[in-house]
Amino acid sequence: MSALRELAKRAGIDVSYASWRGEPAVASDDSVFAVLRALAPDLGIKLERMDDAAAAISVLERETWRQIVPPVVIGWNGHLEVPFRVPAETDDAWELEVTTESGRTVRAHGRLFDLPASEHAWPGGAVHCVRRATVALDGETGYHSVKWKTSAGQGEAFAISAPEQAWGQPGTGGRRWGVFAPVYGLASPLSGQAGDLGNLARLFHAVERRGGRYVATLPILAQFLDEPCMFSPYSPASRFYWNEMYLDLAPLAAQVGLPAPVAPPIVPGTLIDHKSQYHWRRHALDPIAERIAASPERMTAIDAWAHRVGAYDYAAFRAIGEQRRAGWREWPAPWRDGSPFIETRTQAIALGADGARLTTHVVAQWAMQQQLEALGRGGVGLYLDLPVGVNCEAYEVWRHRNLFLTELAAGAPPDALFLGGQNWGLPPLSPSALRRDRYRYFIRCVQHHMAVAGMLRIDHVMGLFRLYCVPEGREATDGVYVRYPFEELLAILTLESHRNSCALVGEDLGTVPDAVRPAMARHGLYRLHVGQWYFPSTSGERPTPSPPESVASLNTHDTATFAGWWRGADIDDRRDLDLITADQEAGERVEREAQKAGLLQFAGAPGDDDTLTDVERAMVAATADLARGPAEVVLVALDDLALEPSPHNVPGTVSERPNWQRRVDGWATALDPDRASPAAAATIAAVATARTPH
Repeated sequence: MSALRELAKRAGIDVSYASWRGEPAVASDDSVFAVLRALAPDLGIKLERMDDAAAAISVLERETWRQIVPPVVIGWNGHLEVPFRVPAETDDAWELEVTTESGRTVRAHGRLFDLPASEHAWPGGAVHCVRRATVALDGETGYHSVKWKTSAGQGEAFAISAPEQAWGQPGTGGRRWGVFAPVYGLASPLSGQAGDLGNLARLFHAVERRGGRYVATLPILAQFLDEPCMFSPYSPASRFYWNEMYLDLAPLAAQVGLPAPVAPPIVPGTLIDHKSQYHWRRHALDPIAERIAASPERMTAIDAWAHRVGAYDYAAFRAIGEQRRAGWREWPAPWRDGSPFIETRTQAIALGADGARLTTHVVAQWAMQQQLEALGRGGVGLYLDLPVGVNCEAYEVWRHRNLFLTELAAGAPPDALFLGGQNWGLPPLSPSALRRDRYRYFIRCVQHHMAVAGMLRIDHVMGLFRLYCVPEGREATDGVYVRYPFEELLAILTLESHRNSCALVGEDLGTVPDAVRPAMARHGLYRLHVGQWYFPSTSGERPTPSPPESVASLNTHDTATFAGWWRGADIDDRRDLDLITADQEAGERVEREAQKAGLLQFAGAPGDDDTLTDVERAMVAATADLARGPAEVVLVALDDLALEPSPHNVPGTVSERPNWQRRVDGWATALDPDRASPAAAATIAAVATARTPH
């Protein structure tokens, strides 16, 4: 093995991996070197040329074995495990002092040779091992501090003691169901071109009336919807704050004596123009925020909340961006380089932020939090999505840029969904910097979502284990995997899951390493089952059942809708994007026709009074089969009930397809048995019946 690739291995980089076809895939030396260069400052090594790799290995090796106790330690179910990395024959005394989150002090001591050993290694010819001390914390979980001491040194570590399994893990919740729709798609005459939380609340009530338990949606995080304009929900402007475009403005206006804003009419057949929708909503929101801010009593409460969550710092960032009409990398110093953290409105104005813009952003964030918390007070939970990261112009990259590898972009290798690989343009987090920062950033992201969610889907859950990183200027097919300390991240997730009574789902689609699903099962995360991938292709067969520990649906926002699948629209897309050859296209169409025939046979012959078309009969039968199956949670896409042929997103495309701009037709009546279409009514009736406990 070359020194460069040996260095990569020691630095937590996978230079090769098994492709989605099970074949070996190897990154180029140039990509490996670029990723190592990005990681070098956090690893404490110098790497100017590939020839520096051998010297860097020596530095890494020396530093690794100088670190007696790692900076982060974890434990499960009220116990803490502290590893000591020492020469194998060391019989030194050790001492631990654990200060728990509640303020208790727990002490332990002993001799290293009495501890169990593992992970032998031979740095410099000497045999070393890891010996593990376990400390009982009387069942207390939380974020603790550990002071440790041996004759060779002393130090302090951050400790995470968590329940081994997430709250509401598979097997504990019964047979539940819900619906899926993106908030932007829930448009109405009151909300304008795109949906809002008022329409989402109406959907909640409709689901509750039919006995459903969840409304699933895409991320509703802050976005840049002016200049720059980036409306992909998976490329947010922050993972700490919400998208104010989704505020239900009418009740806010009523609180301050203003009339409800009049939305521009929806033009049938058009796509959502996010920029113009945002401009209309900001024009309506600004005077509402001004009226709210004029009430000293209200603003006292809002200021206290803003101080707790750092909202003035975020509001100043957004206000300056709006004034400059550009992303932060184009701002002049000192704003571009980061100002001191802003805690108050006075501070922000003194540094040049516009007061009216500050008010709007702070009030909007407070109001979004209030409205989202109110959604969860009934019998239906919000199934929310935590995206992999933020875009390169995001608030966190500006404020916490030491945590991000800005020379790289997260993505995905070629897979069945997109053969060209994907570059999402999201700067990945540095594993070393995250640990040094005691995971404050990740913890806050998780807490922000779980405060309002009943179930949290971890987008691309494999990113907790390793993340495919594409160096700047390289093709998406030439990425490199960077490994993360997944047990530490999972400990945070299970701990916060219990603290917030929020179940966890891992989006485990695509190239999934062998370690991922066993770890998900061990820690109580649901997995996903996409029904359209398991339709029968032979007459007489039935769809493959979903795993019991799954959230099952016919499709996702990244795949064809049922009607699109039936038409072969996804095959059209792959051919049009040159992802498959003419011969491959022909083969896929033959297979698709066989699957359609198999589904229709599975659906059974239509009755005398059956007015459903073939595609409707197949959709009802496939959804009902999922609902009767073993999956603990089943989600029905409102797009399928409307027989919508176009997906919300075509992976790997940006301008080539109108992603994230489509409304959901018929959402307001889809669950009303008296007003829904026959196919929608039959589908929901079948699902509700199959999921009702008998």
